[in-house]
Amino acid sequence: MERKLWYAKEAETWEEALPLGNGRLGAMVFGGVFRDRLQINEDTLWTGHPGKCATEHSMEELARVRRLLREKEYDQAHRALSETMAGVNSQMYVPYGSIFIDMICENPKCEITDYRRELDLASGITRTAFRYNGELIEKEAFVSLEDDVLVVHIGCQKGKQFHIYQAVTLENCAKEKNGAIEIQGRCPTERDNVYTEEESVQFCSLMKVLAKDYQQLASGGNSVMVVGVSEITILFSLKTSFNGYDKMPVSQGREYKDQCRLTLEAAAGYTYETLRQRHMEAYRKYYDRVSLQIHGEDYSALPTDVRIRKAGEGTVDNGLVCLLFDYGRYLAICASQPGTQAMNLQGIWNEKPVPPWASNYTMNINTQMNYWPVETCDLPECHMPLLEMLKDLAKKGNHFGLRGWASWHNSDLWRFNYEATKNPIWGFWQMGGFWSARHIWEHYLHTGDQAFLREYYPVLTGAADFLEDWMVEDGEGYLTTSPSTSPENEFIWNGSRCAVCEGSAMDLSIIYDLFDKTIKAGQILGEDTEHYRKILSKVKPVAIGEDGRILEWGCVLEERERGHRHISHLYGFFPSDIWADGEMDEAVRKTLQGRLDNGGGGTGWSNAWIANVHARLKNPDGVMHHIRHMFAASIYPNMMDAHPPFQIDGNFGIVSAICEALMQSHTGETQLLPALPKEWKSGEVRGFVTRGGEKISFRWEGNKAQIID
Repeated sequence: MERKLWYAKEAETWEEALPLGNGRLGAMVFGGVFRDRLQINEDTLWTGHPGKCATEHSMEELARVRRLLREKEYDQAHRALSETMAGVNSQMYVPYGSIFIDMICENPKCEITDYRRELDLASGITRTAFRYNGELIEKEAFVSLEDDVLVVHIGCQKGKQFHIYQAVTLENCAKEKNGAIEIQGRCPTERDNVYTEEESVQFCSLMKVLAKDYQQLASGGNSVMVVGVSEITILFSLKTSFNGYDKMPVSQGREYKDQCRLTLEAAAGYTYETLRQRHMEAYRKYYDRVSLQIHGEDYSALPTDVRIRKAGEGTVDNGLVCLLFDYGRYLAICASQPGTQAMNLQGIWNEKPVPPWASNYTMNINTQMNYWPVETCDLPECHMPLLEMLKDLAKKGNHFGLRGWASWHNSDLWRFNYEATKNPIWGFWQMGGFWSARHIWEHYLHTGDQAFLREYYPVLTGAADFLEDWMVEDGEGYLTTSPSTSPENEFIWNGSRCAVCEGSAMDLSIIYDLFDKTIKAGQILGEDTEHYRKILSKVKPVAIGEDGRILEWGCVLEERERGHRHISHLYGFFPSDIWADGEMDEAVRKTLQGRLDNGGGGTGWSNAWIANVHARLKNPDGVMHHIRHMFAASIYPNMMDAHPPFQIDGNFGIVSAICEALMQSHTGETQLLPALPKEWKSGEVRGFVTRGGEKISFRWEGNKAQIID
């Protein structure tokens, strides 16, 4: 069955455009008839430089906060903590700009028929086709995984006139050079598009237009005009001066410009057909590893936006679920490749000069969710950018003078590792890197790569060392965190909104998980882990209230928002495996139901997280409800996740939920069809990877699964 997103009209908004990428270079294709647009990103175009933050703290600054918390003066502790916080922000991920392709209309009464634009997930290529006064015009585009360039090809039956030009968002200058359009520029030096004399990331782009059977080709400034042409290939290369999170961004000198030129020249040495084939071969090495078929009525003759609307209204479209699954795999391949940056809040696709939440790494769920499905879907290489980022953060350390390292609520290209803003609800949460460190263990479980585990073991021990120094005794012989928060949530104390407590359930769960995995990794590697065992034995247990729910802040406090979007206190159940023995299942169920009964789970990533929890609870109706909800309220016409606004995390979270419904291996044993929705009566999976490193394929009929070769 074809896996294509397709539409009967051109994109009018960015959320209707179709994404392309090779992990580093990204494009959103609008598929316009008379004016087409390809909006461009590059994964190292960020504001700022590594020297922007130099705030240091001492543990003595927290002494007053800790005393107030021990005395349960939560409102005063909240205010006191705000006074000590750095009040700084991470830098922003910014767009390059857009390439526009105008087809000059000779006849103002021209007729456009048979319009169709599509993204073929099997090839990673977009195609736009239509008839212009009866004449077929076709456009294809891809960002080559093999040759590292954006390629656009236009074919006509008769000679046409095209104007191809760029509109660059960043400070720049353009000129014609050796038959190509060269644009050089730089990123803002500060957030919110502020330019100063300080250093920032520089860039160089080259755009070359190759034409056949043309009458005239002229270029200058930022544009190219081609007259009487029947075939065009546009090649676009973009490189930046970024040379490491800890290096000033001009240190690469002219090297990035030479790289841009050499990349373009190499691509120009191939025919379009060869470039296309080389890209497809590189792409399909990833995409073809896994397949999913869920049988049911075929709605593929309907445009994708129509299918999304109908599914949201209740139509059972199992093919659309499979399309969503494959789309998530596609986005991971396109946005996260070895040697590139980790996926941010928007993957690599962002059109806004001042994006929501700076399009940064938000590490209290969003960054991690981006990578939930990659190992099960046999994309371990796509996991590496996140893991490499952890090594960078471990090298950067911490700003409290403690051993080891820590990363907080937000990070960025420069590995920002400070508390953000002056409000603890948003910024004071030191567990982001430690949650991410769980991914080290996931990669090892799925690959069995002991050399990798040896390389990353110091990242785990560095995290454990920081936590040992950070934790305090709670007065009852346990170790806990103080101050602590539960990400982005608040409780009421003395009539005030407060976020600061001792030992939130999420803090304690992540700490237990981190020490547990450090010990297990050490055992595999033959390391002495006795000291970490002693620390783990003293970590305070997560508390359960009289009503059977997990106590989010470690004690009974009045929740300000009972249906809050975060379900942080369920971390131990999912994505972690520390509650895999079933003893916490009922507490998890009651805690989740409390959130849902009060309106929780409405946003894209939250909806996806809840679907995963339902799968682990073996509740297929809950899984299917939240997949339907995604179609009804949490997805744009181009199938990208709507928080809203756009965040990419929900795309990966829902793929993870589909995987968890079909196969689970977190208990040490592989279970097939643990949470199979009744709508998925039969189907087939090929290529899932278990946490024992086994590749598994199976088909099912009803609730009976059969292993296949």
